[in-house]
Amino acid sequence: MIRRLPALAATAMLIAGCSAERLNIPNFNEASSDQPVDRPLLQNLASGVLAEQRGGLTGLVSNVGILGRESYLYTSSEPRNTTLFLGTFPLDNSGFTNGQWDPRFRNARNAISLARTANAAAFLSDAEKNAVRGFANTMRALDLYYVIATRDSIGIPTVIDVETNQPQPFVSRDSAYRFISGVLDSAATQLAAAGTAAFPFTLPPGFAGFTTPATFRQFNRALAARVHVYRGSLDCGNACFTAALTAIGESFVNSAPGADLRRGVYHTFSTAAGDALNTLSVPVTPDQLAHPSIRTDAQLQPNGTRDNRFITKIRSIATRNAPGGITVGIPTDVGFSLYPEQTTPLPIIRNEELILLRAEANMGLNNLPAALTDINYIRTTAGLLAPIASFASRDAAIDALLYEKRYSLLWEGHRWFDVRRWGRLLTLPLDIPTHFRARVMPVPQSECLARSTLAAGLRAPGCP
Repeated sequence: MIRRLPALAATAMLIAGCSAERLNIPNFNEASSDQPVDRPLLQNLASGVLAEQRGGLTGLVSNVGILGRESYLYTSSEPRNTTLFLGTFPLDNSGFTNGQWDPRFRNARNAISLARTANAAAFLSDAEKNAVRGFANTMRALDLYYVIATRDSIGIPTVIDVETNQPQPFVSRDSAYRFISGVLDSAATQLAAAGTAAFPFTLPPGFAGFTTPATFRQFNRALAARVHVYRGSLDCGNACFTAALTAIGESFVNSAPGADLRRGVYHTFSTAAGDALNTLSVPVTPDQLAHPSIRTDAQLQPNGTRDNRFITKIRSIATRNAPGGITVGIPTDVGFSLYPEQTTPLPIIRNEELILLRAEANMGLNNLPAALTDINYIRTTAGLLAPIASFASRDAAIDALLYEKRYSLLWEGHRWFDVRRWGRLLTLPLDIPTHFRARVMPVPQSECLARSTLAAGLRAPGCP
């Protein structure tokens, strides 16, 4: 948890709740002339970066869960949580479906400001400065990943002008992912250069086991592997799948017998003043419900019961209908048990994903036996399912991988991205005839308007 944040970080958390801020906003995490650059300030800035990013992740999981047919948000007084995500084409860019934009870029700017503040801190050693740079650039890259993963073919700006706060050009999806890979690699080099130095700030409990530059670098390499796998499945091919395997080898992956599949890095929550609660949890948002297909698609264990991941992550509930009735959505009688308490942590990346990313990279390289080994490890360990004897084809391997990722990473913010990357978007169910399958989240209306009078190269693609 991020306990009792100092004033600047708490302000950042409050601002993260807005959905469509304008481009020119004050940077509350940036040091000003009346703030002494000291260790408390660095703690404040680092806590602000983590708090803003945490606030965005719960929204991402909810939003892409709906788009990926994992979840519904059946708030009785708000049918737009269904209609605008599933029944309004194209997605409305004026609210509800335009998230994962302003707060992400603001937080990337905050990360840059954190690194700049550390660079100017005479009391820090060079090793400590590298530790801060490595942390800041890792978190900056992660925020940009969330933006391009939701915008995909639209592209995004990657450069952030911290001096004048002027809009920067959009770049293609491929360029965006290459940029993110480069930032992660630079951060890994900086973390290695930190040596045995400690971070000049304390990380929250969700980073337990990854609180030194050396161990945090394993987290960095895990994120790099995810980005390389995405790139491999989209444009880059074998080179990126190979790079993904290298990065996974430098991460915290562990597929030994009895390995902890949940080991990883998490955002944590608490009831302390100034902190936040997990808005995906049952006590905080009981209207977050599961899609019925999660039950019907779950494979059976040898004893005839459903996939153990279904048993542990899904609960039966009294039937809930879509607000607005059957013309809006379908009823469901399943809910999630993933986040049962208001302080249940939310994973950023964990060992189970890394094993499946390794399977995906090997599958991309057509090394199907190695992919099968990892897929069967997850099937038999997490799902308690019978192993697969062999893959009949590469398509069969993709289908098997996507099944394992669906249930292993259920409602952690992955399925919509995965089926889109592998050309399986049409496998998402259409609950009623008026629903559609979205490919991208839109650029917010505020961004479109702010750029509408700029030179052609600075305007936002995909705007009405």
